[in-house]
Amino acid sequence: MTNFAALDAELAMWAKTGRRATFWWRDDGAGIDSPALARLLALAATHKASLALAVIPLKLDRSAAARIEAAQEVAVLQHGLRHENRAVTNEKKCEFPSRFPLDAMLGELDQGRSHLQAALNGRALPVLVPPWNRLAPALIPVLASIGLHGLSTYGARRAVTAAPGPVQVNCHVDVIDWKVTRGFIGEQAAIKLLCAYLRARREGRVDSEEPTGVLTHHAAHDEATWRFLDTLLARVVGHKAAHLLPASALFLSH
Repeated sequence: MTNFAALDAELAMWAKTGRRATFWWRDDGAGIDSPALARLLALAATHKASLALAVIPLKLDRSAAARIEAAQEVAVLQHGLRHENRAVTNEKKCEFPSRFPLDAMLGELDQGRSHLQAALNGRALPVLVPPWNRLAPALIPVLASIGLHGLSTYGARRAVTAAPGPVQVNCHVDVIDWKVTRGFIGEQAAIKLLCAYLRARREGRVDSEEPTGVLTHHAAHDEATWRFLDTLLARVVGHKAAHLLPASALFLSH
């Protein structure tokens, strides 16, 4: 069985139960205009595939902002403030660690939200994607106080809302191997992760209502990554048992 045949087989299992497997697509680290960003947005347009683009507010340049504003299939999420690692030795990377004052972190996130909205003419959704998919737990229940009503990290969520707090919709399949090669994990590994999470949803071992989130990082893609993503989008968008959801439907419908 080929790699994508395994995905087709899993989707067929969903179809047998009369259900459609939902997906969503998030790409992290946008800010500087580049050929990779242009290629990402063109790929979304080609497949008419909804893309949630996590943008670093203080790294967004005018050229990238103009390109993003012109993209029809793209929703913008807030990717921290500067994407600056402020963890100390032996801590995992984090821009908003627990040892920082809560009010100071809220102020920075509020600054980022205001900057992003101004740069993109109100285009950004009120959703935080913390850099490295982590932030101080104390921030979560107070994000709404600065207008952030959604949160997206990595891994199966425990509940629809990060209680008490924002609507949470995470990603589950990162196509980049950050720990070893910092390159594409490979088609076989990516499909294996996809199928494993879809099966876990179908069997009720994780929240079956949380869409399977595919996480990409356009600046880190090589040709194999782009080919995989092109094939995956064609497969998912065109499959009767699959549905690629826009970020607005995930975060604004609650």
